[in-house]
Amino acid sequence: MIGTNAIGTALHTQQITDIRRDEHFLLQNRFMNASASPIVDPHRQIVGVLNVSSDAYLPTTQVHGMVKVMSQAIENQLILAAYGQHFWQFVFNTSPDNLGSQWAGLLVFDFQGQIVSANRRADLLLGKPLAGITIDMVAGMSLQALMATQQDATLTFSGLTSARINAPAEPSAIAPTEITFPRDAALDTPACEPSLTDLDTGDKQMAKAVHQAMRVLNRDIPLLIHGETGVGKERFVRAFHAASHRAAFEMVAVNCAAIPSELVESELFGYVKGAFTGANPKGSMGLIRRADKGTLFLDEIGDMPLATQARLLRVLQEKRVTPLGSSESYPVDFQLVCATHQSLRDEIKNKLFREDLYYRINGLTVALPALRDRQDIARVVLSVLGEVSEAGSPVNLSDEVMQLFNAHHWPGNIRQLHNVLRVATVLAGGKTIEPQHLPDDFFWDLKGVVRIADDFDEELLEEDWQTALPKVYMALGRNVSKTAEAMSVSRNTVYKRLKQLGLWHDG
Repeated sequence: MIGTNAIGTALHTQQITDIRRDEHFLLQNRFMNASASPIVDPHRQIVGVLNVSSDAYLPTTQVHGMVKVMSQAIENQLILAAYGQHFWQFVFNTSPDNLGSQWAGLLVFDFQGQIVSANRRADLLLGKPLAGITIDMVAGMSLQALMATQQDATLTFSGLTSARINAPAEPSAIAPTEITFPRDAALDTPACEPSLTDLDTGDKQMAKAVHQAMRVLNRDIPLLIHGETGVGKERFVRAFHAASHRAAFEMVAVNCAAIPSELVESELFGYVKGAFTGANPKGSMGLIRRADKGTLFLDEIGDMPLATQARLLRVLQEKRVTPLGSSESYPVDFQLVCATHQSLRDEIKNKLFREDLYYRINGLTVALPALRDRQDIARVVLSVLGEVSEAGSPVNLSDEVMQLFNAHHWPGNIRQLHNVLRVATVLAGGKTIEPQHLPDDFFWDLKGVVRIADDFDEELLEEDWQTALPKVYMALGRNVSKTAEAMSVSRNTVYKRLKQLGLWHDG
């Protein structure tokens, strides 16, 4: 706006810039030299500029180098603030003597070795951007070999370039750090809400969803989440919101399937007083305006009426909302997240969902896995158990219960698991949860999913129960539910007879 100057030119070129005396457009600035460097966040978005203006007689190269190192130091701290507590970090440079320099390469990676962020020095050292690169490609060794390296050793590797790169293999370099960055208390994630990375507990599809969501964090890219009912879509969105720059503002969740179709527009867009019969005499600002500066979560958006879809599309295009009965519009700024269990493409074919709205909300599509398909079901169970257990009263599960959980189809997904464990912890009374503590409807869902083992000899059922029961029980992996189904008796009967045979003990 004011002609050639270091700050404006650095913002335009997105590179460190030196402007000498007479290169300044304004005459009053021509007594000085200035060096400015853009500062980027962990996602490589410019968040500021560091500028040093000095008397023209000071060496330009000295100021240039100082600005360069200082801006890199700030970027390193931004990366550590975002990822230092949940990821591994790796520091490297061209010589083992300058590994402690702020000008060293820095990257952070997850437990699968996927690089999630890196400073610009790391790109320069390795000769290419690190998007989609794994740590084993950088270090030239597997993640397991890297983590097993002795702490007092110095790694030397070629990585992705022909230059010899050095890195210390000590805890501060490849272990989680305790470095934190000051932030407003209002931005802190509430203790009851998990962080986005906490949701990654070992399942590949969930890890992919978390990784992709973190990539688009604070990028103003709409998020569309697919998943069956009960898989934890709202929990995922709340973690996404809490990790964003909008965390200090409200996240407004709207279940489009739960609002009567005739009230959807008034709930979303608001209305002025007297807009319709039965309206609040004071009017309503609407849920979209409530989400201003925060996050708007439209759950089950596939159930939104077509007329409302048209109005929503206009809001998303213009970034303004007009309440019902009003001619005045209001600007809105929010992160949009939508979720559905339906195939919106099929809904488009059936003329039930607008194609133009679909491509407006479909910035990044994230698929959350059903509980029955997850590879980390044991960790999910323990996490939910920790939530439903009373404070200071941890509850354990028997191995048999965990076997039943692994065999279950879980049509209600995590929501069903939550309810099952909530009932079981109460019935167990602080003791280990056993099959008899699980609600009956859990076994109704289990019936038909459980199958007798392939090597099970059905002739055992022809013998008397004292002889058959222990054999059936052991043949079916000590699973009471399978045993009861195989012998066509109730679970209580199996428990009773196992106790008589000394094969079962309470608590």
